[in-house]
Amino acid sequence: MRNRLHRLWEWLTLPAPARRQQRADRGRLRPDDPGAAPTLAATLDWLDRAQDSALPNDGGLCRSFSLLDGWTPPCALATADAIAVWLETTPSPAELAPRARRALDWLLAQQQDDGGFAATDGASAAFVTGQAILALAAARPYLAGSEALRLAAGHLLASQQQDGSWPAATVRDTQTAWALMRADTIAPGQGFAEAANRALAWAMTQQRRNGWMASCCTDDPVRPLTVTIADAVRGFLECYRAGRTLRHLDAAVMAGWALVAVQRREDGSLPGRLSEKWEPAVTWSGLAGDAQAAICWEALHEFTGDRAFRDAARAAMGFVRRTIALTGDPDRVGGVRGSYPVDGGFRRFQYVSRAAALAATANARELAGGGTS
Repeated sequence: MRNRLHRLWEWLTLPAPARRQQRADRGRLRPDDPGAAPTLAATLDWLDRAQDSALPNDGGLCRSFSLLDGWTPPCALATADAIAVWLETTPSPAELAPRARRALDWLLAQQQDDGGFAATDGASAAFVTGQAILALAAARPYLAGSEALRLAAGHLLASQQQDGSWPAATVRDTQTAWALMRADTIAPGQGFAEAANRALAWAMTQQRRNGWMASCCTDDPVRPLTVTIADAVRGFLECYRAGRTLRHLDAAVMAGWALVAVQRREDGSLPGRLSEKWEPAVTWSGLAGDAQAAICWEALHEFTGDRAFRDAARAAMGFVRRTIALTGDPDRVGGVRGSYPVDGGFRRFQYVSRAAALAATANARELAGGGTS
């Protein structure tokens, strides 16, 4: 009874836009997939809006748009993700696009005295620093030098623990290892590749025989967010792409197959949280996790040739696209919810910049691989 009264009170006090979206998401999912090309264009426009809506308007991107509170302040992770997406989706730019240039300048201004980049609490964080390195590496042809990248990678070396992990150790830091591998190609001979391999070796100690990756999520280690599992898989895949070490691909294949098995056949989505037995722990879906899984499955198809991975990727992105508005409120058109339905357990009532960046990447890669238009 208490939970029912709480839900009723929440519904009565919700702003009208949040209430309308909640009601719409409880209805029937849009039956038609609008296609990768128009959805990609709308999502890139939404990322532009996330930059234009940040205060002060000096180049950073808002972390999200909330149906409860409006646009949030800019953050380093959202900005780094957008830089990488803008550069990937702009064919052979003659020069750094103005938006990406402003975002890059803002990101560089956020670098901490220790060389790292912070999450929302002001302290340098390994994952955020790694994502910033990946953005700086993507933008390197347009930078005067690589000092900021070297400083960030140096911070990761200095803060790495003896076992190869970083403080608040999570397996999704395979992506931090990927960043160090990229840094090593730009500034070789400084121990970055060795640090990356130590991180990957630690991550592999967390994988079980059924492919499960422990220590993925800091807020609920027993029921991690699916996006954190997919982050870990992608890190292994990108490190395999860089170093061609088969055990990294094997780790990704094991987890990738498990995610295929748990994918919902009726709509292509994944549960937003999973248990250690690869069982759904919640009914809602985390759209960032769906998009990141699709990116991983496309890469697994590329590396293994197994069509089942590509089919899973296309089904996941078909689901994500069916949740994205292409008309209506400009603050929501092209945006990607944290959860579907919008009142699910991840970034409730928010349209999230990182989810949008991952969806844009997945759509761009689907198009590059001959996907739907």
